[in-house]
Amino acid sequence: MPSTSSRRIRMAAATATAALLTGLFTTIPAHAAPAATGTPDIVPGESTQVPAFAAGIEEGNAAARRDATAGTPATAAQRHLEAHNDVYHTSGLDLSKPKSTTQEGRSTVRFTQSLKGVPVLGAEYAVHTKGTTVESAGGSLFTGLTTDVTPKLTEKKARGRLFSDESLRRLSRADRSTAAHGLVVLPRGAGLLTWHFTVTGTDLSGQPVRQQVYVDAHSGGVAFSYNELAGAEGPVTGHGVNYDGEQKDLNAYERADGRVELRDRTQKMYEKAGGEILTYDAQGGDVKNYQGTLPADTPLASADTVDFPAAATDSGAVDAHVNAAKVYAFYKKELGRDGIDGKGGTMRSVVNVTSNGVAYQNAFWDGTKMVYGNINGAPASVGLDVVGHEMTHGITDKTAGLLYVSQSGALNEAVSDYFGEAMEVDDEGLSMKDPESGLIGEDLCGHDEDPADCALRDLNDGRRADRDYINIPLASDNGGVHSNSTIIAGAMWDMRKSVGKKLADRIVYTADTENFTPWTDFLQARYGIVDAARRLGADATQLQQINNAFDQHGIVPGWEDAEAPRDAVTLAKDIAPGAEGMDMSHNIALAGDRWATSYVDLKSFFDGTPEYGIKTGLVSKPEKGATDISTPGTWAIDPALKGNTLYYSRVGANGADIVSRKANGGRNAQVTVVAGGPGDQRELDVDGKTLTWVDIQGDEADVWVKQDDKPAVNITPAPGTSAVRPQIGGGKVSFIDYGGTSTTMLNVYDLATKTLTTTKAGDLLSSATDYVQNGTYGFAVITNPFLLGFQSVKGYDLSDPANTAKQKSVKLRSIFGSGVQLAVNDTSLIRTDLMASTFGGLTNANMPKLEIANVEDVMHGDGGPWQRVSCAPTAQMYPGMQNGSDRIVWADTRGTTDIVTRDKAAGTCS
Repeated sequence: MPSTSSRRIRMAAATATAALLTGLFTTIPAHAAPAATGTPDIVPGESTQVPAFAAGIEEGNAAARRDATAGTPATAAQRHLEAHNDVYHTSGLDLSKPKSTTQEGRSTVRFTQSLKGVPVLGAEYAVHTKGTTVESAGGSLFTGLTTDVTPKLTEKKARGRLFSDESLRRLSRADRSTAAHGLVVLPRGAGLLTWHFTVTGTDLSGQPVRQQVYVDAHSGGVAFSYNELAGAEGPVTGHGVNYDGEQKDLNAYERADGRVELRDRTQKMYEKAGGEILTYDAQGGDVKNYQGTLPADTPLASADTVDFPAAATDSGAVDAHVNAAKVYAFYKKELGRDGIDGKGGTMRSVVNVTSNGVAYQNAFWDGTKMVYGNINGAPASVGLDVVGHEMTHGITDKTAGLLYVSQSGALNEAVSDYFGEAMEVDDEGLSMKDPESGLIGEDLCGHDEDPADCALRDLNDGRRADRDYINIPLASDNGGVHSNSTIIAGAMWDMRKSVGKKLADRIVYTADTENFTPWTDFLQARYGIVDAARRLGADATQLQQINNAFDQHGIVPGWEDAEAPRDAVTLAKDIAPGAEGMDMSHNIALAGDRWATSYVDLKSFFDGTPEYGIKTGLVSKPEKGATDISTPGTWAIDPALKGNTLYYSRVGANGADIVSRKANGGRNAQVTVVAGGPGDQRELDVDGKTLTWVDIQGDEADVWVKQDDKPAVNITPAPGTSAVRPQIGGGKVSFIDYGGTSTTMLNVYDLATKTLTTTKAGDLLSSATDYVQNGTYGFAVITNPFLLGFQSVKGYDLSDPANTAKQKSVKLRSIFGSGVQLAVNDTSLIRTDLMASTFGGLTNANMPKLEIANVEDVMHGDGGPWQRVSCAPTAQMYPGMQNGSDRIVWADTRGTTDIVTRDKAAGTCS
């Protein structure tokens, strides 16, 4: 039944949904516990001597106190760090000149860090003062950075390596562009020198992409890559109807020719700095043209008179203009902030964008303006919570700079959700006790839908970090920025209920603009919010209420260490598979008694060693753990095994080669180059004496084959090939090709007859994104970007792949797949699917599970039955098998990610 709450229910709109994906990541060690007051003296930093937070550190004597409090907040901050170098350990760091901001008598002094003149990504420290007395400090500075800042490859060469990131090769070539930003040090381990690029364009579904890419300046690999677009999410009085059918006054401007534009010059920002609130109408223009740019011919939404027609309602222009003014008023009146930039700068919105000729079903802040599409008939600008959410991203970008990945990204989303909902609740006069007071995006609900069922998120969902945090890989939702946001947002929302709206809003705003720094995680956010509350004068009762809110959401020291029982043998602990940080075809290889996997930073993709390497060991000797196969300055990825010979792709400054070595030979074993050349040699597979791999040179990616001691042969010599996932078996090499046509193709090359057979692997609306084969059958994961990225699996008979009668749809655990992974050997097919956790609920029982079936039953029988590989309540991904064996090896997560094995599948689980 529809809700009877006082919350508005939309009269004519459709439901907006958000797909929540789960995955694997290793956890971060706990910080020190907060003191009873909620304000710890010193909170240790991660992988650095500089504390993540420090407060209550007083100068040692009267002379020192007089010296520390002399001058300006900036000089006081500098002297404080210098006087307490035993605490802060900043004396040897290359810090910028301090920059100060002052708000209501409080000053925040920020320092950024460089390494020998090269900026360090996200390295920022904030010292908080009252006058010239230092109250607290916190952020992320890195004491262990020693990397050589002299690049081994030029920026031009690094630019040529960008497309080893497969996600960039999926962008439309027609509108793709790349901007270079110079050298940046990633703060991992001893530091990683990288070349920073921004690649903009649109993906296969027409969604806008602004990918921040960091290429290792020593090895040439793509070290870090993420899409930073933050999604969901003359004065006259004009008149227009909003999407609810309500008449609204509009602050507009009448031009000399009589045309009336949505240009608001009535706000205080215009008097101070000339800032305006402008609402543009893209008139159906494609969203790809509005990413970080505003085409010169884009008009302001306008009308012939002060009465705006129905078209301004349908486009969302009326709602966007009214809601932008409300956002400005909220920040100005409640928090004293003059616009998004804090300086009275112009606030711009663009409505009515499309994607590939159809409605663009999203909204985002692109770093300079708001861009709105239309979600199933309703303009995305209709909800004040949506508008406030997206514009708050702009404020966070310009202050805390929270990186849009993992916990810092979830915090970024949480701050936006908090303020967007705070604005809407206050605007509607809704009680904080109303059960619908925390719903995000409910204004996009249809007239007969319950807002609680169709809202995008709910700040009252009660989720806890120590129970409900989902460890999602970076490739999905940027590491869980949306999926995990309500955990921290819920704590802040409960704080608003307990200490009151005005104080809570000031606390969260102060923490966001003064305490948070780019890498702030959930626990640091708790400390920062408590510190902001203390500095704003919160009393002991209020501080306890704030700490209670975070306790109730499980954001406590050690929350990452949750574990679950396991029914498999652990081969190696704390190994995050390389596929967590890079899209790879070969993640876990198995041959006889030996296993191998690529790996990245064992704690998480964002902390620890930046190097990719190979871990290998024996199944029969799990107690010995794993041997590390890596070489400083290069990456080792894409492992494949033939007996005791390990093959992998070695990525260095001059390219990526396929190499081989004895797996048990230790670090100093002889390495032989199997395939080299000017391109990147990747994704090797081996069968007997035959090898196959991909040679990537720019947009071209060809498949090569080497048989016995014969010279290697390019089996795709025609231009336009963009191959991925070459697999070999049964005398055939098969692979997916993105190039040449608008449809991805499955190609099967017969080694005996040297003939190439092609068949579709997808259609105009979908494409193959992964592939495995056993020599007899091939299985492609088909992704439809127009249906929220839902996936299916199709099986092919490799003896007659183009025969559609022999093609078979493979069942998945959920109706619609997402994050599907496969493994196959001569007898069995294994599947795992992230989507099951979304439809089944975010619990351990519904984390991705490995399931196995007989491959002949899948292709010729009723598609099953499917049985469980493991009965453990863990997340199970990245399976590996070999022909002639029932053994399975996979990556299993229970707080940290370990490599585990069973000699056969568990079968039926009760």
